[in-house]
Amino acid sequence: MMSMQGVTGPDRPLEVHSHCTGRARRADGTLRQGRLRWTAVLVAAGGMALAACGSSAPSASKSASSAQVTTVSLWESHNGGPVGDAVSALVAEFNASHPSIRVDVTVTKASKKLLAATAAGDPPVLAEISHYDGQYVKAHALVSWNTFMANSSVVDKANVLPAVWKNGEVHGQHFRLQADTKVSIVDYNQTLFAKAGITTPPATWTALAADAAKLKAIGVIPIGWKDSSAHILPAFMSNGGTMLKGGNTTGTAVDFNTPAGISTFSYFHTLYADGDLVFGHGTSLREDLAAGKMAMIDGTSAGYQKTLDAVGGKFPVGAFVEPAGSTGSAYNVAQGLGFVLPKGHTHTQDQAAWTFVQWWFEPSQQVYWAEHTGFPPETKAGVAAMPSSFLASHPGESATITATESPDTYPRPISDRYKEVQSSLDATFLEVVEGKQGVATGLHTLDQQGNSYMSGASAL
Repeated sequence: MMSMQGVTGPDRPLEVHSHCTGRARRADGTLRQGRLRWTAVLVAAGGMALAACGSSAPSASKSASSAQVTTVSLWESHNGGPVGDAVSALVAEFNASHPSIRVDVTVTKASKKLLAATAAGDPPVLAEISHYDGQYVKAHALVSWNTFMANSSVVDKANVLPAVWKNGEVHGQHFRLQADTKVSIVDYNQTLFAKAGITTPPATWTALAADAAKLKAIGVIPIGWKDSSAHILPAFMSNGGTMLKGGNTTGTAVDFNTPAGISTFSYFHTLYADGDLVFGHGTSLREDLAAGKMAMIDGTSAGYQKTLDAVGGKFPVGAFVEPAGSTGSAYNVAQGLGFVLPKGHTHTQDQAAWTFVQWWFEPSQQVYWAEHTGFPPETKAGVAAMPSSFLASHPGESATITATESPDTYPRPISDRYKEVQSSLDATFLEVVEGKQGVATGLHTLDQQGNSYMSGASAL
């Protein structure tokens, strides 16, 4: 059976310990036939999502003594929803099929808490943290995965998609293996597109603006956009810009005050001034799309399944990758959580954690993850195993895979200093687009602030 602990409060995370299995259901409610089984997620008192048990488990797990079981504590931050449900189901399946290892999941903000826990000598065996792992590498708090990967045909450069492989790689060492990959896509109401006479999704930013005008003419809000760097940088790069001066992955300075910056910021300012675009957060954008008030919403692969859930089949949901700019190419930014191995545990524990991580990247698990979350498979074998029927009926998944496979998709720089650059980018972009400051002034200030942060200054 699966033990459940739900401890909440200002300083206590929700803990979800998964040790059981059930049956998997597809998004349409039908039972999924296959080896993966579903761990139902019920709403417990206080509205917190807790994993609930099935009744069956392999007899080997019943007979294994506690001395024979290696426990892997896993910190991760997917609290509920389709992503949290999928994590619970996969962990339950792993525990059922690996009687000598038990993975215990604690839902918490690992990216913020792990460094302190490591310094205190009490880190989990395994954790999922965001792409800002530079501070962990600098503190020598992580074990490199390279030794474990040396003989793996699953987690190796030939199989893992390039944008995923580059995430968490520092001087040839992989300290973080991408657990989920977020890339930017745009979801849209196919019924409203047809009503406006739009037959194909826009492939360029120019076409996107033209379609926005058609949609406004039928009385809906054309575009809902998120004002965060992950949804600004793809457009900026598609117009010839780079995340760092001279490139997208290396460098010690930024360079936003360029023709690419001017054209990108001006483009969004015009859309906003014309009433073709509004800003919002993921939940509110999905609600407006589902209500038929908005025609398309910008988001990431992390939100595609949430969009389907919000719409509830009221209309078909299409999707496309963020369009191509003046370069003729559509760029994207790969971000998301990744598995890290904190120092301070036995070789047996580390090896057990690796067994789980390598299992995670096998095709069966990658397909299950993609079908239930909207994230892309992160390996070539996983992409190849995706059912063509599912991709045909889930254009968001197809768009996500296209973006992830693209050679023009880059990981965010891992330097913790770039986190502050992106915070400044978010604020400046919003002010410029809303007309609170001019394009030239905003970009000049952004370069000054960004380079100050890259030199070591801090505002966070």
